[in-house]
Parts: sequence; structure tokens; C-alpha cells
Amino acid sequence: MKKEILSVRSACDGLPLSIGIFSPETANGEIKGIFQISHGMAEHKERYFPFMEFMADNGYAAVINDHRGHGGSVKSPDDYGYFYDDTAGFIVEDLHQVTLLAKERFPGKPVTLFGHSMGSLVVRKYIKKYDDEIDKLIVCGSPSANPLVGAAIALVRAEKAVKGDRHRSMAIQKLAFGSYTKNLSGSLSDNAWLSVNTDNVKDYDKDRMCGFVFTLNGFRNLFLLMKQVYDPKGWNVKNPDLPILFLAGAEDPVIAGEKNWHKSQDFLRQVGYRNISGILYPGLRHEILNEASRQDIYENILEFAES
Repeated sequence: MKKEILSVRSACDGLPLSIGIFSPETANGEIKGIFQISHGMAEHKERYFPFMEFMADNGYAAVINDHRGHGGSVKSPDDYGYFYDDTAGFIVEDLHQVTLLAKERFPGKPVTLFGHSMGSLVVRKYIKKYDDEIDKLIVCGSPSANPLVGAAIALVRAEKAVKGDRHRSMAIQKLAFGSYTKNLSGSLSDNAWLSVNTDNVKDYDKDRMCGFVFTLNGFRNLFLLMKQVYDPKGWNVKNPDLPILFLAGAEDPVIAGEKNWHKSQDFLRQVGYRNISGILYPGLRHEILNEASRQDIYENILEFAES
């Protein structure tokens, strides 16, 4: 397996984007396809390296970039949670730029795009414009539609007018995530909702590149993504038979229950996609790729990529 870390400038604004590529060492240089990952909020690409190694060992070139405001895609560590954009557009264009880079590196290969949590919002906004650039889509740990997202955007706007877009609001942080541990009595971490695997939660808690509070600018981007992804306007479905797989832990508070998880799938059907399926994992929480049973999930993902 070959591992590369590189940096490219975003075509949007010149921001350095840190990219990781894991590719198989094959006798003839052939690979099965490209597997591109869009990571979640307040984390970084390195957390996906074990999974990427698995995909590379099974013949895929696995590609990931740190989203702007995360990991190595910042001008300064003080900018974690700051997107350098207030439209929720640059993060999507960055992802598309990485798709094109991967296609140039591995020409003629099918692309499976995987998005987790916030990254699942990014990939769904991506397909509003670029669904003909990929061959399969995986939506993992998806935030469900929230009728209060408009009010949240207004709240961020009001607070930003007073404190500036780099302010980190604990009030908005609590509003967004405060309810996630309410049913986890006796938990030793505010991030226990992430995983049944306590070792994973401990690793997340001690990682300085994880768990940071978003700036108001970051929250604006997050809430705009939520609004835009569930807006029936603006969809330009060019690839209606795109295979789409939803994955989630049944105990993940982000999906807001099985009924809402199915509604997220139904929404994509309503805008024109016909080939949608889902797997809900009993007993698991938000980060299913980091649970003790992750090998089974790895295999499910590989099976979908190869189908």
C-alpha cells in the first residue's frame, strides 16, 4: 500500500487543502476504483486512515481531504471551526476539486463518494450539482431535517453582528449538541453519544484536532448546509439511478430516530433518485466506523462499492 499526504490550493480562495491518498501496490498498477471520503464536524482526515487502509488493501484508491477549518486545511490552528466562507459553497467546491484530482491521478475509474455526519450534508449538496461526477454515494450518520434550522441561522446572524464571525458561542454549541447525551446517564464524557466504544470516545476527547467549538462562521456554514440539503429547490438530477446507501447506528442521536432517518432517504426519492437503500445497525451510535464491530461495517461498505 502507498500512502501520500499532499497539499493543494483551493480553487475558491487559495486556502491550502490537506489531502491523504492510500492506494494499493498492484503488479500492473490497476485499481478497482476511487473511494473518496468527506469527514464530519470537528475532526480530521487521520481518523479515517485505518478504514482507508482497508479499502486500499481491497484494491481501491482511498482519498480524503481535511475540510476547510479542520485538520491541515487551516491558515492557523486558531482557525479550527472557521470556514473562510459564509455561503456553505466553498466546502463543496473543495470536495469536487479533490474528486477531479483523484480522477486525474486514477483515470477511468469509478468513484464512490462517502460522507459522514456534516460530511454527509456536504456530499448531498455536492450531488445537487455534480451527481454525474460519481458512480455511487454513501450517506453515513446523516443529520435529519430540522424545522428550526432557519431560526438557528437567524440566531447566528444576530450574535455575529455583535461579536463577529470568529466568536465561539457556547450557547449555540449547547443548542446544537446539548441534548445528545441526555439519555446516556452515567456517561463520563459529553461526547459519549459518538460511540459505544469508550476507547474511541477517549481518543476523541484527547485529540486537540477534535471536539473544538465552531466559530459563528462555522455554525453558519453547518446550518446553511442543513437548510440547502433539505430544500427541494435547486436539484439538478442528472443521474437518477445513482446508487445511494444510507448507513447509521440505531442509537445515533444525530439521525433523530429511525422514522426521520427514513424521511431523509424519502426526500432524495422525491427529488428524483430511484436507487436508495439503507442499513441501520442496532445498538451502535454515531461513529459506526469506530465501533468495536467496525469490521462488519467495513465489509458492508466494500460490498456496496463492488456491487
